[in-house]
Amino acid sequence: MLGLDLTYRARGNEQLVYTAVQYPGVAFKVQWFDTKLILESLGVDALAHWVNGTIADVGRARLLSQALLTAERLERMRSVIGEGHSVPRGCGALEFPFPGRVLRELGFPEVIDPTTRHTLTTPIVVQEWRSLEGGLDFATGMRPPSQVSVADVTRMGQKWLERSVPPGFEPELLTRLAPDSTVPAFVDAVRNRPPLAAAARAFVDSAREYTRGTGELFALRGRNNVYFDADGTFHLIDAMGRPPWQNSIAKLEERLRRIRQTGRPAPGTAPLAPVVNSIASLNALADEVGTEPYWELPDDLKPYPWDTYVDCIDWQTDGLPHEQQPAGKRQAVAEMLRVRPAVDSRSDGLTR
Repeated sequence: MLGLDLTYRARGNEQLVYTAVQYPGVAFKVQWFDTKLILESLGVDALAHWVNGTIADVGRARLLSQALLTAERLERMRSVIGEGHSVPRGCGALEFPFPGRVLRELGFPEVIDPTTRHTLTTPIVVQEWRSLEGGLDFATGMRPPSQVSVADVTRMGQKWLERSVPPGFEPELLTRLAPDSTVPAFVDAVRNRPPLAAAARAFVDSAREYTRGTGELFALRGRNNVYFDADGTFHLIDAMGRPPWQNSIAKLEERLRRIRQTGRPAPGTAPLAPVVNSIASLNALADEVGTEPYWELPDDLKPYPWDTYVDCIDWQTDGLPHEQQPAGKRQAVAEMLRVRPAVDSRSDGLTR
């Protein structure tokens, strides 16, 4: 890539992370997931044609558009969050030489030769490279509950989304709903470290302002997406969620309203229960640090039928990575991507 001497650092659900000798202190995050989604949206056999150049023009146009959209979203995030919080500096589309074996490991079609390199136009995010040692992360958890209790979900919803029962942190409740959540340990640390509590309050306030202005949700489930360093400053390492055409706070409200009105699962490709759980966790943190909630149910959705909600969630697949989703849902995502405008930077802000 542009003659850089790259060192592989990590793989995430949506990106490969590298550093370069020529740019110390900088991380290059190769957006393999978006690249794969866009190629899939061009047709089931698109990647084979991409490799030999027959769909290069349309494919490159889509990927350049994706890089532009990502850059615009990052600029909006940085304008709200401010400097000093590791928000990526930007995104561009570059020719990246993927090893064939890596593409195969990432789920690209078997037609890819694992013994050769394949150069693809790929969105690449540029960010400060930060060592994640000595601090704490705020992660709402990736693992689904082993057993789903209507009583637990109702308690969570009433306490942190409807706010119809008295406040008070319940770490066991969050752990039962997301076994790998770091939120209980984080809240415990907040109670004993006033500087961390102040930083957590600043994070919740910034997150609320950003979502109200753009409608975009944060990616809070994975480890170290939101990280608080030893001095207490928060850093948004990988906190930008999916684009608004795929998921937003307005789409969340719409799906919850559909469940309440019909008693049936709401259509849509984005996860639902993990988003609700993440918002409940943010609101629990807001209560602890003495600030207003990140988001709560609109009045027309209160009281909410949480027992019906539990019945409408596919707890085995909701929130799984894209590749592990049922074929129908993966195809629906590809179709949404295929028909959406090339660049759509419209916000989808809160309705209240």
